This record gives sequence, C-alpha cells and structure tokens, in this order.
Amino acid sequence: MSLQKKVTLIVVVVFMLSGLMSFGVQRLAILPSFHALEEETARKNGERILEAVHRELEMIGPSVSDWAYWTDTYVYVKGEKPDYVEANLETGVAGATLSGMNINYLGIFDQSGTAVWTQGFDLQEEKQLDLGALTGDRLAKGHPLLQHPQLTSEVKGLIRTSHGPLLVFAKPILTNDRTGPPAGTIIMGRFLNESAVSRLADQTKLPFNILSADKQAPADWIGSVGQDMAHSKIGLVEGSNQWQAHTVLSDLYGQPFLRIQVDTPRDISARGLAAVSTSLYSLGITGLMMMVVMLWLLQRAVLRPISTLSEHALKIGADDNLHTHLDLKRKDEVGVLARTFDDMVDRLAEVRRRLVDQSYHSGVAEMASGVLHNIGNSITPLKVKLSALQSDLGAAPVAEMEQAAAELASPDTPEDRRGDLAKFMELAGVELASLVKSCREKVVEAAQQVVHVQEIVADQERFSRSARVLESVDMAAVIGDAAAGLSPEMKSAMQIEITPSVTETGAVVGTRAALQQVATNLLVNAAESILSTDSGKGKVTVKDIQEEVQGQLATHLQIADNGAGIQPENLERLFERGFSTKDRIGSGHGLHWSANTVKTLNGRITAQSEGVGRGACLDIWLPSAQESAKPATDLEG
Repeated sequence: MSLQKKVTLIVVVVFMLSGLMSFGVQRLAILPSFHALEEETARKNGERILEAVHRELEMIGPSVSDWAYWTDTYVYVKGEKPDYVEANLETGVAGATLSGMNINYLGIFDQSGTAVWTQGFDLQEEKQLDLGALTGDRLAKGHPLLQHPQLTSEVKGLIRTSHGPLLVFAKPILTNDRTGPPAGTIIMGRFLNESAVSRLADQTKLPFNILSADKQAPADWIGSVGQDMAHSKIGLVEGSNQWQAHTVLSDLYGQPFLRIQVDTPRDISARGLAAVSTSLYSLGITGLMMMVVMLWLLQRAVLRPISTLSEHALKIGADDNLHTHLDLKRKDEVGVLARTFDDMVDRLAEVRRRLVDQSYHSGVAEMASGVLHNIGNSITPLKVKLSALQSDLGAAPVAEMEQAAAELASPDTPEDRRGDLAKFMELAGVELASLVKSCREKVVEAAQQVVHVQEIVADQERFSRSARVLESVDMAAVIGDAAAGLSPEMKSAMQIEITPSVTETGAVVGTRAALQQVATNLLVNAAESILSTDSGKGKVTVKDIQEEVQGQLATHLQIADNGAGIQPENLERLFERGFSTKDRIGSGHGLHWSANTVKTLNGRITAQSEGVGRGACLDIWLPSAQESAKPATDLEG
C-alpha cells in the first residue's frame, strides 16, 4: 500500500475514531450527566416539600411556647384564675385568637389528661369543629401528646382527625420562668388541607399532592417516630415525561399516614439531548470539511514530494549508482531532506568501502573485551567461594580421623583408648557432617555462578549469530540475583536497597542474562567506588519511574550510590571503550559493554554526579513490557 493511501486511510480512520469517541463521550458521559442532574433535582424537590411541611409545623412552636410558658395559663389550669377564659378564650374572642395565630385547634389539658378548655375552628368558614378526642372531655392515658419526660420537652407531628390531617405541637404548661412541676399540657394544631398544600406549593414553586398512605409501614423510616414527622426514604420513579418523587409520613403513633408525591418534568434531559445532537451534527460537518482540506494539503505539501524522494531512493537501490542526484528545488524540510540525501549519497561510496573492513575488526575486538570483562566479574566471586571452600576442607580433621581409625583397627590398642578413640570419631563425624553441609551450600552457590557464566557465553553466542530474543524481565529479581552474586567483600561494603517502585512499575522488555550482567557491572562499580572512600559501609538505592519517551512507555531505572562520585569532565567519557579511572589492567570495558548492550535492547544509559565525594547515579531507560505488543522504539534521546 502506497504512502498516499496509508495517509488517506489513517486520516479517515482518525476522524472516524474521533467522531465515534465524540459520540461515545456525548452519549455515555455528557448525556448521563444531564440524566443524573435531573434525577438529583427530582430528589431535591422531594426534600424541599418535606422541609416546607416541617417548616409549617415548626411555625406553630412559638405560639405554643408563648401560651405554655405563661404563669396565667399555669394558674388557670390549677383552678386559681377563673377570669382567664373570659379574658382570653371566650367563644367570640377565641375564634379571633385562633385566627390571629392561624391555627385550627387549641387545647388545654391538666396532668391527668382532662380537658380544661378545647376548641377546633375552621378558619375559612369561621365555625367550630368537632375533632373527636382532641375536643372531648379527656385524652386517653398514654396519649403521645401528653408525654413530656422533661420540663421543656415538646411533642410535634401529624395526627388523624375527621376533618383531615392535623399538624400538632404540644408543650408542658409552666410558669413565666419555666419552672414546674408542669400543670398540664397545651396543644395547638393546623390542618394540612388543600389550602395549606396550595400555599406551600406557591412558596416552593413546586406542585405536589398529599394522598393517603398504605397501612403497611416502610422499612426505611428516617426521623424519630412519635416525636416528629418520621418519613420514609425518598423514592424516585422515572417516567417518559417526568420524574416522580414520593415519600410516606408517619403520624404520632408511628403508623404510615400521608404519601407526598412531587412530579418534576424531564426538561433537563430533553435540553441535554438537544444540545448533544446539535454538538454531534456540528462536529460531524466540521470534521468532514477538515478531513478533506487536510488530505489536500498533505498531498500537496508532503505526500507528492516524499513520493518523488522515495522513487529516487528506490532507483539508487536498484541501480547501485551512488552518483545520481535528485536536485529537488524546495526550501522546506523536504527540500533539506533531499539535499541532505544527495550529500549522503556522495559520502556513502567512500564510507561503504572503509566500513566493511573496519566493522569486522572493531566488532570482534569489542565483543571479546566485553565478554571477557563480564566473565571476569562473574569469576571473581566464584574464585572467592572456591577459596573459602578450599580453606574449609583444609581445616577438616581428616588426618586425625585416619590415625584414630588405624588405632581402632589395631588389636593392640587398649580398651580405654578405644573408648576415647570412638568418642573422638563420633565428634569428628558430627563436625565433618556440618562441614559437608556447609561445603555443599558453597558448591551450590559456585554452581549457580558457573551457570551465570554459561548464560553470558550463551547470550554472547546468540548475539553473534542474530539479534537477541527479547522477553519480559522482572528487574527487581534481576538486580536481586546480581546483588547475591557479588563477592563477600563487596556485599559487606554496602547496603543495597531495592525500593518497592522497582516492582510496582512492572517488567521491561529485554534479555535476562544481558540485563543481569549490566546490573552486575553497575553494582560492582558502585561497590568499588564506595570501597575507595574508606568511609565505612555505603548504600546503593535502586528505584524506578515510568516515563513516556519518544511516544513509548519506558521504565527509568536509577541506581544511586554514596561513593566517590565522578568528576564532571569524566561524565561524557564514562561509557567510552577503554576509558577508566581505575589504575588496573582490564578496566574500561564494563560500562562500555553495558551501554552497548542497553542500546541493542532499544534503551539508553546515562550517568550523573554532583562531583567528587558526592556519589553518583546511573540512569537506564528500557522499553516497558506494558507496550511489548508495539514495535520496538529506540529510546535514545
């Protein structure tokens, strides 16, 4: 497929994906937000109506307090103020009093629940009402309105009457300074009728209905049943044109009483749908126009010149004629690329001849030095382990055991001597068994080090034949294995801290054997740097950061030490072949080999230091295994 077709396809696919993404965002994110806002509005409307009803009940409270905490009322209930009724509660005056307080009921009861004075009153028709027990001779013992555990306690809520639901508020009768004992109870009430519902609807700007509730009590009561208007959780019912919020109010006995229903039109979602549709149409038309213009501009400014350059390059490749020039007369980047290409072709013939000879000799030398350095790093701890094993075996009491065995075999050995020899053989056997166990562990460690050397050789052999086989590598495990393979002197010289970030950032793409040797080289250098300071035990910290490099997710590994540091003028040369600050034959290959190895794994390595005596940090960037399905990208930047 030609570049022109690919670009056209990519542009079309990108705009289609953009359109689908916009459609998905509008439909799956923006439109549901309108729906959620509408649902929340419906719920809040239900809460507003509940608050309005509760506020209607609370408005009775101040009047109840004025009459209940009044010494004249207290004395009247005690039977000591006979002119109280004539001054305040005569029939004509009482109606005016109830109208002035905008209440439909006033009741005064003594401590036994006997009615001292009661009256129900219709404020619209201005006539007295029979409200059953509330206007009768007495209230039943244990009636909720008479329960006052404290001097200033209050009882409020809804109660059923023959003339509809009544909002009632009751307080104990006390003196002006609110002292007791209570003389009785004063109760005031206001009907929650159609007039009250209409008034509340005007106040809240929300039309609502109050209906009779089912007799079965909901399981989700909210509030204090018997002391206030308990209600069920606000439920929502979604309709095609409106949301319906509903809740159930209880009466003073805790029984379901009234059902409040608030209807909220679905204006928000309708406007949201219209806005989303308009936005999608606009995006579609704009995207189509932009796609056509972009394709035309790309064709004119990029695709056609690149096609010419590509045909010229193919012709040079086919003819193997490095003396043909393109001579493309352009002043933009494509023109610069064409002129650079011509210059490159001119130099390519000379470079090609020298490169063939040089690459062979240089590659062989570099491969040999790198392999020998890596094997040397692995053999050094192996040599230490074998020396320790030789020392342990040399300390074994073999000669003494042979002599004791010879004496035991001799018939001339006395019996008491035989006992001592047997005891010696037993103790020597225990010691020898412990020594064998210890030597076995050292042999296992030495064998693991030999296996690592074999892996280095095998990896180098694979590299010499073809490119390395990449895999997902756990760097935390690799660094841990590299640290375990260090010599005892290096282990004791420093504390290696592998932070949790190395595990959390995940695996990298690479070759385990090569990366383990890179880690070994860096840890060996850090240990030698720390040992050169003679400052006691040093520290090496390994941490990991995920970054985006060249548009690809990369793992940034940092290995920092508090050793001797690096002089600023040596930072640039640190990874050159043969460069070393150590006065030792064979130095100068480890970091060079490590840098080349990391580069072949599509990564890069750099060094930083604040100066001599202030430690150093080696930074390694490697492709993250999370993007292993993508084509490998060189992270060299």
